[in-house]
Amino acid sequence: MKRTAFLFALAALLTFPAAAGDAPVNYIAEMTGMVCAGCKDHVTASFNKLEGVSKVQIVPGEKPGTQKVTVTSTSASLTKEQAVASLGASASTYIVHAWKKSDQPAN
Repeated sequence: MKRTAFLFALAALLTFPAAAGDAPVNYIAEMTGMVCAGCKDHVTASFNKLEGVSKVQIVPGEKPGTQKVTVTSTSASLTKEQAVASLGASASTYIVHAWKKSDQPAN
């Protein structure tokens, strides 16, 4: 009986390997300073270095001169400070004005 219960539990773990903590989380950043494709490439590469990031999407923001950046990650605790730090010396050029976790899917 114990062996059967063990095998059932093992099969359940193998069937559902993704834990709740591995679910994708979207972060939305409002930024300024990206004026060309090279700028967007730099920001994308920087944010891709953050923990668990699988996707970075940049679209025009609601206000003129702003960009809306959606970062998808398996980390449930990425902060604005981490995002700014990932930009390195370029953080004075590419300004992160807002950073929030979003329940909405990426655009």
